[in-house]
Amino acid sequence: MRLTCSFRMPLRFARHSAGGMALTIVAIGCGVALVCAIDLANRAVLRAFVEIVDTMAGRAALEVAAGEGGLFPEDVAARVGSVPGVELALPVVKAMAFTLDGSGESLTVHGVDLTDKAAEGVYGATLELDDPLVLLSHADSVVLSRAFAASRSLAPNDRIDLMTPAGRRSFTIRGLLEPAGVARAYGGNVALMDLYGAEALFTRAGFINGVDVVVKRDAEVTRVAEAIARVLPEGLRVETPVQRQADLHRVMQSLRVALDAMGLFGLVAAFLIAFNRLSTVFEARSWQLGVLRAVGVRRRVVWRELLKESAVLGTAGVVLGIPLGIGLGRLLLPVIATTATLAYNLVAPRAELAVHPSSLALATALGLGSPVLAAALPAWRASRVALAATIRSRGVEQPGGSKASMWLVRAATAVAIGMAMAAQSSTRSATAGLLATGLIAVGTALAARPPLQLIGCVLPAVFRRLAGPSGQLAAANLVHNLRRTALTVGTVGVGLGCVVWFWTMADSFQSSLVTTLTAALRADLVVTSTHVASGYVEAPMSEDLLARLARVPGVRTLVASRVIDWPHSGRSIAIEAIDPTYFTHPELGQWPLFGERIADVWERVARGEAVVVSANFALNFKARVGDPIVLHTPTGPLQLSIGGITAAFESPSGTIQMSREVYSARWRDRQVNRVGLKTAPGETASAVREAIAHDLGRTYDLRILSPGELIEYYATQVRRAFAPLHVLAATVMMVTLLGMADTLVAGILERTRELGMVRALGVRRGYLARMVLLEALLLGGSGFALALTAGLALAVLWVKGTLPYLLGWVLALHIPYRELPMLAAITVTVSLAAAVLPACRAARLQPEVAIRQE
Repeated sequence: MRLTCSFRMPLRFARHSAGGMALTIVAIGCGVALVCAIDLANRAVLRAFVEIVDTMAGRAALEVAAGEGGLFPEDVAARVGSVPGVELALPVVKAMAFTLDGSGESLTVHGVDLTDKAAEGVYGATLELDDPLVLLSHADSVVLSRAFAASRSLAPNDRIDLMTPAGRRSFTIRGLLEPAGVARAYGGNVALMDLYGAEALFTRAGFINGVDVVVKRDAEVTRVAEAIARVLPEGLRVETPVQRQADLHRVMQSLRVALDAMGLFGLVAAFLIAFNRLSTVFEARSWQLGVLRAVGVRRRVVWRELLKESAVLGTAGVVLGIPLGIGLGRLLLPVIATTATLAYNLVAPRAELAVHPSSLALATALGLGSPVLAAALPAWRASRVALAATIRSRGVEQPGGSKASMWLVRAATAVAIGMAMAAQSSTRSATAGLLATGLIAVGTALAARPPLQLIGCVLPAVFRRLAGPSGQLAAANLVHNLRRTALTVGTVGVGLGCVVWFWTMADSFQSSLVTTLTAALRADLVVTSTHVASGYVEAPMSEDLLARLARVPGVRTLVASRVIDWPHSGRSIAIEAIDPTYFTHPELGQWPLFGERIADVWERVARGEAVVVSANFALNFKARVGDPIVLHTPTGPLQLSIGGITAAFESPSGTIQMSREVYSARWRDRQVNRVGLKTAPGETASAVREAIAHDLGRTYDLRILSPGELIEYYATQVRRAFAPLHVLAATVMMVTLLGMADTLVAGILERTRELGMVRALGVRRGYLARMVLLEALLLGGSGFALALTAGLALAVLWVKGTLPYLLGWVLALHIPYRELPMLAAITVTVSLAAAVLPACRAARLQPEVAIRQE
């Protein structure tokens, strides 16, 4: 028989068992969809960020900058322009303004010298201006993209109100940008201003925050960059759009790996379901396989034909999963974009999902490979049994591997988990943590059977006393088919363990944040802008606001802070600069310090002699208390000492807290993000809030919150950042439900004749349905117990090791005690939902038909 290339026999068997395999196909399809959706959404978000970098750069091959908030004199552009190989050096002010029409949309403002005609060619922008001289002679002039203006029915010479760091300002639209070049960035939410008008509003006269450099065609970009670096003042740096793209790739890669690792748990659950179902199917056909062996078909041919059947199963799962994955990807896209924006303090892009061949290839390979791999061992068992034994084993569970060999496998898995965790601890490698994550999933599946064997002898008797004969029959059936039961419990353990893991990580982040901020924020009120510049950080406001706040009746003490992203040792960290008063007056709040600290730490920070760093900064840069730290500021290097270590969450790479007096002098930055205030004795916070809102609320578009309200706002942002985990958890839960339903259906099909005999003896339909429901509850309860152990083990692994090394966050472990009872209730609900159809099938069995069933 030449069966090597033929799929005739597998297709025939697949058609015959299509109904019984439907749930397995759907489970594989869900796993494929999860992998496909995550990969497509991640690619789309990264592509959107990269397109912004390319579009905003235009023809500029290099950019000179100090970093966020860092200002430097305009004459730096002239110095850069004199470097050999530089064609143009354009001074720019890049900032952000916000609409006041209720939408709160952000506008990226590009301040350039509009008298320089070369600027138009650099940024690929085509300006439509009625009178260029009018634009240049009025400081309130602005040029909007045609798309943005059309969305608001605006035309040249119309007025538009925008919120700037200096407060509410009214602008006149002097022209429109055609949808090309820089006008395409951020979905067209771009505005051009003349350089001097932008300086007045966003920096200060004579100071810029960037120089865009166009390199001559015959010059080598790398050499020109090196030459520019040699003439720059200390604290300024030169970089290429390619470098910024590489930074984005590195940032997104960490998030992508984390989401991929979590998403693969859905495919692992589908693998276990396929393994369980194929084992049952191959056992049910053991007599057919025996006939094939008897007529001369070799063992390897039988094994190969069974693998082909699993490939057909995988193909059906892929056909279902790919379209489902594309749809799920569209659902996940805005969620993952929000997660990246919040986690890495970026400006949210407008991403569009595009079907990428490599994403489809990855999902297809995993979708085909999982069932084939799942079928390898059951097919090998089915093909290796002796001919006579095979024919006699009709309907009987085939013996698995020896107990000794299975215990060796379990021991080897436990040792491998320990080695991977030790490697992660010693090498600080997230890869080792990801390996340990996969091994824990394998270990969870392997750990299901021993506890069931231990309690199997007493389980039927216990459930007879608890639930009567139906309970005894349910428990006896599960114990009788121990391997299938263990695989289902393992599937539930992996699926629900994944949910416990996700919830524990999210709760650990939120609880760590709330605990830290509760200690750090003790002001009566906190004043911020209602707008968000990037991530979750509020838009900056001019420090002129402080003097006006101080004049509001009832305000006693003000403390302002500024938060920026800043490059340090090849990574982007956060600098949080706080007024010195905060550090010397604990009644305003105090960041908790961990471990050792220098003497008089807060007084030295207030004087500008020391800084406090976050725990993840100490981890990422191997910093210790007392070590010197050098910050390259726009005015030159600044050396300070590390006074202590705290918990802070402004950046995954780390946070430095310092005196705002030092920061303002060295960065030339006169803006603030938050202002905390204490009320005067006898004044209520609500009265002061109303006074601030009345006097300044409209001018600066302020948000005035209590510390508790601000903390809740940040906790909400954490929940938004972890939103993808809820989608992943729901999908994994769906796969788990399918696995349980598949096991129950298989049990009903296998016991059709026995159930018919029970019905013939007079047992009512309700008892059979009750038996199936009790089986589902037993499976769900056992799986939940296993899931708690596995999920908490994964949570400890990730919170204490993998998460800091992969994404940079250092957290305290918080177990979600309030959510676990809810998960138990969900488990019961899912178990009963999975059992509804099998229970109905069992109840509808006609005794005379069922008894004749082979």
